[in-house]
Amino acid sequence: MSAENLKVLGGIAVGETHTVRKTISESDVYLYAGIVGDFHPNHIDEEYALEHLGRRVAHGALLPGFVSRATVELIGDRLTPPGYAAQEFRIKLISPVYIGDTIKTTAVVTRLDAERRKVHMSVEIHAGEDRLCAVGDTTVKVLRPAQQ
Repeated sequence: MSAENLKVLGGIAVGETHTVRKTISESDVYLYAGIVGDFHPNHIDEEYALEHLGRRVAHGALLPGFVSRATVELIGDRLTPPGYAAQEFRIKLISPVYIGDTIKTTAVVTRLDAERRKVHMSVEIHAGEDRLCAVGDTTVKVLRPAQQ
């Protein structure tokens, strides 16, 4: 990759990895439910969830937020200015994340496309050390400098 391409992509390299951890609390689930209006009993009704799932689960749609966090922390300020924007998230949910689980979200740079100004990453989310909860990928678009 040319020096100019490396500059466009902030020196980010294929294989770079970043992991974030978070224990999913009851408050996280209730705050998310309130923001999006999803009060399904799987998330907020202990007795219902116990009968159907064993215990209450976090919203699956909450997980891409942790992918975003891992991406932002991996890239840091290397692309600012001009900055970058999330362009695509694809997540396949495999196993539930329960209230009280500590999740580990890992993003790995898999491909760089300087011509299209894109950084591609694969992602995995585990609960504990061994339960795979989600897999997917994400793409970040490097913005062009503002025209003066």
